[in-house]
Amino acid sequence: MTAQESQILCQALAEAIQEASGAGQLVGRVALLAELSARNLLCPDESGSPDLDALLAETLATHQDLAAFTSISGEILYHAPSRLSRTYAGILDRKSSPVLLIAEEVRRNSAEYPRPLSLELFEQAPFDLNPEQIEASLKTMAASPELEDISFTTTSTGAVYLFSSRHLERPYAAFLAERADTGLSQNP
Repeated sequence: MTAQESQILCQALAEAIQEASGAGQLVGRVALLAELSARNLLCPDESGSPDLDALLAETLATHQDLAAFTSISGEILYHAPSRLSRTYAGILDRKSSPVLLIAEEVRRNSAEYPRPLSLELFEQAPFDLNPEQIEASLKTMAASPELEDISFTTTSTGAVYLFSSRHLERPYAAFLAERADTGLSQNP
C-alpha cells in the first residue's frame, strides 16, 4: 500500500469514527472494516485483507482528536471525545452489563465529585435501565464480594441513593443525598 493510499484510508477511518461519535455510538474494528468496504476503499495486502490494525494505529497517531479503549468485551472501541465524551463512551460500553454499569458509575461519582447517585437516575438516559434490571442488579451486587463497597442510603422523602464506601463515609453520603433530594429549602 502506498503512503497516499494509507492516508486516504486513515482519513476515511477518522471520518467514520467522527460520524459514529456524532450519532452517539462507539465503533469497533468490524464496523470500521465494513465502512471502508461500503466506501469502496479496501486495499487488501498480499494475504487478501487490509492491515486494519496498522491503519487504525496510524489514524489515532495522525488524528489526535480520536481515542480508543478496550471495552468490557475485550474489543477495542473508537470514538471522538469532542463529540462523544470518554465518560459517555464508558457508559455506552457498560450498557450490556447493568451490574457493572451501576457499580462503576456509583464508584466514579463517589470518588470524583464526591456524591451519591439517585437510584432513579439509572432509569433515565443515557442509562435507560428498567426497574426490573435495576432490582436484579442490586440483588447481584448485594451478593457479590467484589461489589461490597456499593451501599445505599435513604433520604427523609424515601429516595434511595447509591454510593461507594471506598470513597464516601456513610454519614457524609447520607448528608449529601439528603441535600440533593430535599435541597436547602427543606434542609436548613
